[in-house]
Order: sequence, then C-alpha cells, then structure tokens
Amino acid sequence: MSTGRKLVSDIRGMSKLISTDNLITDRVIFSEIRNNTQLLVKREANLRKLWATDTVFTTIPCLELIEVPISECCGYTDPCQVARTRYKLPRISEGNYQYLIQGVWSINAMGGQGTKIKEVTINRYLNLLQLPYIKKQEYYWIANEYLYISNPMLKAVRIAAFFEEDVPNELMYPDCGCGNVEYNLDDYCKNPLDKEYACPGYLEQQVLAMTTQKLLQTYFRIDDDKTEDVKDDQVSKV
Repeated sequence: MSTGRKLVSDIRGMSKLISTDNLITDRVIFSEIRNNTQLLVKREANLRKLWATDTVFTTIPCLELIEVPISECCGYTDPCQVARTRYKLPRISEGNYQYLIQGVWSINAMGGQGTKIKEVTINRYLNLLQLPYIKKQEYYWIANEYLYISNPMLKAVRIAAFFEEDVPNELMYPDCGCGNVEYNLDDYCKNPLDKEYACPGYLEQQVLAMTTQKLLQTYFRIDDDKTEDVKDDQVSKV
C-alpha cells in the first residue's frame, strides 16, 4: 500500500506545471487526493464492493466507553442507560444506505476481539424498547459524532470504519490501557503523509488522474483556456 507522500510525489511527477508551482503544497495535493478517494470509495461501497477488504477501513483498536442516559442522544425520556464513547469520533463517510462501518466489536477481558455488535438507528432501537422483551443482542448507533452502545456495562469496543479525517492520537493510541493495546513511539509521532494511505490498488491510478485534473483546472484553468482557443478558432473561420 502506498503512503500519502508517495501519492503526492506521483502527482507532481505527472505534471510539470504542478511540480514547479510553489503555491500547490503537499498538504493541498494530499487534501485533493483524499477528496477524490472518498468519492470513489463511496461509489464502490454503494455497489456493495470493498466491504471485505482491509485496504479501506481504518481500525481503532480500542474505544473507551462511559455510561450515559439514553436521553443524551435523543428526546426519549426513560431511566434507560447506554454506553457512549468518551471522545467524539472523526467524521465517518456515509454511503447511500449506511455509514461506511465495517464492524464494531466488544473487547473481552484479555483485550481480544469479542462479539460483533449489530448496527441500528436510534429510532429503530427506541421501537425495540417498546416491545415486551428484547433479545440480548447488543446494538450500536452514531449520534452527535459519538458512538453509542445499547449495553451500558461495556467498557470498550473496537471499530473498523472509513474515516474522512485523520484519527487523532488520543483515539488511536489511548493512554488508559484500554484493551491492553500496545503501540510504539514511531507510530505515535509519524507524519500523516508517511503513513500507509487507505486506497484500494485498483482505484489508485483513477484517484491520481482525477486529482491532477482538478489541480490543473483550479490553479491553471487548463480547460477554460482550451475552450477559449476553440471559440477563437471558430470565430476566425466565419
């Protein structure tokens, strides 16, 4: 898998105009690469592709949970308690049908992956609460940029999702010892451009081509210049 820095370098190598313009920084190029990647990944996910791959979804190995009243995430007044992530999540991409979340799992006492938790909307869960009984199935939903879990006793979960933003260190590398997660200092301090970039290999060239075209249109108005040339040529022939 390519790093963000390599993709930026490839973009500069594809156009001399981009490579010699000091206004087009690596940050600008990487931002456009990310925008185009998100566009293509959403398209593929809507076609039910990529869900089984590990090249798109970023795994946060341990999200610490706290107990809160269910009324915090909706207008439902009830003594019911649920669990909520201590910190807000980075923005998760949304497809036509759902958030691009590959899965949410509980974490067992040894820090390993437990059972997979079922996704549900908050309205659907509130309807389930009205039933005489509900199964012991655990549910999760997203609200107010937090992840909520129906089981208030859970202390931590693992999530794999397609995030539109960088995952902050306090989430990726928690200092609470959550789930016995271990990491090294190199991972913690690594520049985002030097990390492996989540983009399927078969989409990489398309992302690079789209990014190059957008940057040329934005900074050099390539398409506009070509259009004006065509108009001038047509006028001269009249």
